[in-house]
Amino acid sequence: MVKPDTILFGVLDAFPHDQVDAKNTPALWSLVQEGGWAPGGGRSVLSASTYPNHATFVTGDEPSSHLIYTNRSWAGGEPRPAEAVGPATSTLFDECRAAGRKSLAFFGDQNLVGVCGAEKADQHWPPRGVLPDDAARGALGFGADRAVIDGLDGMDLAGAEFVFFQLDEVDTARHLHGPDGEAVQAQCRATDAALSEVLERFRGNWERTLAIIVSDHDHEAVDRGAVDLAAEVEARGLGVQVDHEGTSALVVGEIAMAELLGLPGVDEATLMAPDFHLVWGPPGQQFGVDWGLAAQHGSPRTMSQLAVVGGGHPAAAKIAREIAATPPHATRWAKRVRALLDLGPGTGQAGAGQSTRE
Repeated sequence: MVKPDTILFGVLDAFPHDQVDAKNTPALWSLVQEGGWAPGGGRSVLSASTYPNHATFVTGDEPSSHLIYTNRSWAGGEPRPAEAVGPATSTLFDECRAAGRKSLAFFGDQNLVGVCGAEKADQHWPPRGVLPDDAARGALGFGADRAVIDGLDGMDLAGAEFVFFQLDEVDTARHLHGPDGEAVQAQCRATDAALSEVLERFRGNWERTLAIIVSDHDHEAVDRGAVDLAAEVEARGLGVQVDHEGTSALVVGEIAMAELLGLPGVDEATLMAPDFHLVWGPPGQQFGVDWGLAAQHGSPRTMSQLAVVGGGHPAAAKIAREIAATPPHATRWAKRVRALLDLGPGTGQAGAGQSTRE
């Protein structure tokens, strides 16, 4: 198969996988008509949150390898902001640079520049992960979809072979208004219109373009308050660390499963890596501080992802058949990009993809 001239990889943050139709999301629907989608959605990595899944999209690795389990990285054995460290394994931006392939990256959530190691791209926005003072912001302080499009318009698109982007405002709407409802549907329509504007910038060579559009996680309503698990384990002297992540929490350190499941608010747990457990409670409960939000994510109940492929390149139809038959997992997308751009299998070497910004 002839290599695509351009692969567009877009993340519509928290976009519900079942909100795609001809009337309300015409941009997404046009891609479905060109290629296809996973009607039942794809599957995220855990925790089902923005930063672990974006790190997975650009590495193809599980959190146990890229070390971003939550909003924090555990490279070095201590939690640090994920945007300050970046993935601990090779990214598509590293590999494009090594292969002499031009890459671009632009994000609504400014922290994703660091989380994805996107400073290795030929151009990225916002510069070094800092929103310009005049950039439009959403209600939670991240870049509005309009600002992202403006950032794209400041880039040199000619010859770009890998273009990675994120639109943030659906995630904000769901956090503030709940998983569903008219406010969320209105934002889905607005974000689809923003996506249309992004796609339009690349229409000149559409027959040689592949578009992959996904989301990173789903949402669930929270109405049962919050459990401060970190305070609880400290009070019990358990000698473990806790990193709260919406409707899940990461527990780091040696602890017996029975003791873990005996903690307040913990219904289930899974082992992510030696001494790294993710725990979650009943529907509606979150961990840490009750921020007054209407919806959160993090638990396995929020693992559903949008998965749409389109564009004029014949790979769209092939990938569409694959994801329609088998729900795609977040780890699979980077492998597809590597194969299509002939980037090799990825190094997987710890530290190879770090964007460390002290």
